[in-house]
Order: sequence, then C-alpha cells, then structure tokens
Amino acid sequence: MKKHYSTKKIFSRTFIALCVIIFGLLSKDSVAQSDRTLYFLPILPNTRTVNPAIFPQYNFYVGIPFLSSVRFGFETSVNYDNIFLEEGDSLYLDREYLLGNINDNNLLNFNLSDELFTFGIKAGKNYFNFRVADLVNVNIHIDKEFLRFFLYGNGSEEYLGKTVNLGGSAFNAMYYREYSFGYARQVTEKLNLGANVKILQGIADLYTESLDFTLYTDPVDFSISGSSNIRVFTSTPVPDGEDLQPKHIFTVTGNPGFAFDFGGQYVFNEKWTAGASILNLGSISWNENVESSITKDPSKVVTFEGFDFGEFFENNELDRDRIEEALDSIADEFSISDGEVKYKTTIPSTLMLNGHYNLGLKNQFSGVISTQFLQENVWPALSLAYTRKFSDDINLMFSYTAFPQSYLNLGAGFAANLGPVQFYAIFENALAAAALTKASLFKVRFGFNLVFDGKKKTKEPVEKTTE
Repeated sequence: MKKHYSTKKIFSRTFIALCVIIFGLLSKDSVAQSDRTLYFLPILPNTRTVNPAIFPQYNFYVGIPFLSSVRFGFETSVNYDNIFLEEGDSLYLDREYLLGNINDNNLLNFNLSDELFTFGIKAGKNYFNFRVADLVNVNIHIDKEFLRFFLYGNGSEEYLGKTVNLGGSAFNAMYYREYSFGYARQVTEKLNLGANVKILQGIADLYTESLDFTLYTDPVDFSISGSSNIRVFTSTPVPDGEDLQPKHIFTVTGNPGFAFDFGGQYVFNEKWTAGASILNLGSISWNENVESSITKDPSKVVTFEGFDFGEFFENNELDRDRIEEALDSIADEFSISDGEVKYKTTIPSTLMLNGHYNLGLKNQFSGVISTQFLQENVWPALSLAYTRKFSDDINLMFSYTAFPQSYLNLGAGFAANLGPVQFYAIFENALAAAALTKASLFKVRFGFNLVFDGKKKTKEPVEKTTE
C-alpha cells in the first residue's frame, strides 16, 4: 500500500534505524573486527570464526557471556587529516585540499560485534561449536563528484550549462543477531573440513539500493532541471508512534535470515599448514516495520525556477513546516513514493586464504589474504605475522596489514591461559591509538574464555652436555 510521501517521515525512520544500530553498539560496550589477525594466535578457540575447519586444542571451552569476543574497528580510504587542514589551534576545510586527497570512490567500512554466548566441544575426530553474537556492519560509499558538487554548488563555473550525474554514493547499515551451529571433521590425518550454519535475526537496517540524481543548471536563468532514481529502504524494531526502548532490540522476530561458513585446513607436514574459508554467505529478509522511498518514473525530468527564501521565514525565524512542504513538493514532482515494501539484503561475505610455517617449536610465521565483498565493491587485504609461542599457554604476535589505501599498519596481540581462564587482546595498527586522525585502519578485539582439557604440553628437548 502506497502512502503520501513525507520527507519528515522518511528522515524520522532513517534516524530511528541509525539510533537502533548505535544503541546496539553502545549497549554492549563494543570495542572491532580483527578476524584477519585472530588466526595468528593459535591457542585461541575463537579462530573457528576465521576458518570453521580449525580444531581448537581444547576438549571443551566456553566463552564468558558478553565478554568472550568484543570487537570494534574501521577501515577507510580517506582519513581525518585528508579532510581538514590545521592552522595553529584551528581546523578548517579547504575544498581543493579535500578533493586532492580523496579517490573517485571513497569507502568506509565499520564493523562491531559482541559474542553473547559460545562454547565448543571435541568428540574424537569431530568438533561441535555454538555461539550467539550481535553484529553491526556499516558501509559508506561516497562518490568524489558528489562531494565536488556539494562543495562548489550548481552555480559554479564547473556546472553551469552542464549535466552532472550525482549517482554512485550509498549508505548501508545493518544490525542483526546470529545463532551459529558449527561442525568440523578430521577427514584424514592431514585434512580438516568444517562448516557453520547461521540463523539470523534482523534488528535494524538502512539500505540504499539506488541514490542517483542528474542535474542541469541553465547558464542564463539558473533554473535547474533534474531527474532521480531513488530506492531507499529502512526497517526498525520500533512500531510507529512508539519511542525507542531496550526491549525493542530483543523482541523483534519478523526479519529472518540464513548464512553459511565453509572452510578447509590441510597440514602438509610439521612445518607447513594452509587453509581456505568463505564466510557469511547469506541474507536477511526485512519484513517488520519496513518503509521505502522509490522513484516511480526515473526518466521524468523536472525543472525548478527557484524559491523565494522569504517564504521560509516567519517573524525572522525559519518556518520548519514550510520547509517540509517545499521538500515534499519536490519529492512529489520527482514522483517519489513512500510505501511499505519488503526487501532482502545480503550480509558482507569474506573469502580468506591462510597459511603458516613453523620454525622449530616456538616460532611461527603466518599470512592471510582476505577479500570482503561489499555492495558493488570489494575490500582486499594482506596480513603477515610472527608469533612467539612461549608455551602452550602463552602466545605473543606481531603483525603487518596492507590494503589498497593503506600499506603500513603494524599490529600486536597476545593470548594467555591462567589456569582455565584465557584472556586475549589484538590490535590491528596498534600505533593508530596515538594518531587516530592519520589512521586508515584501526581494529581492536579482546575477550575471556574458560578452556579445559588442553592437549599435552610440549616440552623442549634437553640438550646433553659434556664436561
């Protein structure tokens, strides 16, 4: 059923969706997705989230609820210092400086998750795992031409008498809960295979399938002609007329989804191991409290001769109702309809290739090639690491990560077992904490597990000495 378009309503729905997503982050004290470097600490049972074929060394483990795995982080093609210039104690925005520092396509990938509960158990050549986790994915794509138009305006010499295409930008944000059932099997002495089956519960979503505009400014009378192709969808757990409350986060059940992980791990010999995995192959169907804004006729061209700005003021104050009426009028001219359309979104999937080389009993060199698949974009990265295995209970690692927009990111991490209590922390680009304005990558992950019945401790051979 289609309804009269209201810019106030669509902005309100978008704002609520973002609030729910932000609430999902803050309510868990979530601090990023460091899955690439998670592989470099072999004593962690959580490595199954990187490759479901990996067998943890413990017969049984259980995560401390809400603290087993807390993750936060971002990767971006443009950092803070690429945008603002600093002069003394002041910051200012210079158009040419900004446009000279950004790419044609600018990406921001932001991920958070919190493992609410998890456990794993080994049974002979089989390993079973279960976990419940809340996850947030935010992916923003900003086209350079859109920024240029915003900074200079349609009346500048660059756009007068020219048709400009402002399409290509997108904003997608998703908050969902995952119930994962994992199984791994030692097929042979050298080969392990594993898979995770995930039931997904969509909580909030903002999805821009299309956000395209074309504009032409007449060089004589400055009238503007344009067309639009907009397809924007939202889903929130908050029914119309209600305020956002914590209960809404846990009671939404009308947005089901499924996803799968598959992996394999092969041991060539005592020195070389390699593996591959594909993670998060799946989607969510958004059916509950959905709203949509869709252009009915993308080929329609509308011409505006301008507005009398005096009409937007009353008693020297902005008349918000008049502004909303004007925006609604523009939307109606572009034939943008407001409705309740059910829709489906895929979750960002990742392909990973991993391997490591053991130099003796205590030194391990590892590498991971990962590619995350976002909407109309891919995000490749390479990570290398050295891990010092002081014992079967203590790992210390140092890593290096590179992706197309940032080639020097040094990380570190450790994992330690204090009896049955295991604590770990991982930092990708550890130096970024001291210089966030220059960072294009920063990720943190930490957690607590209880681990039991580990494998027998390895002992260093005793060298015989002669007097």
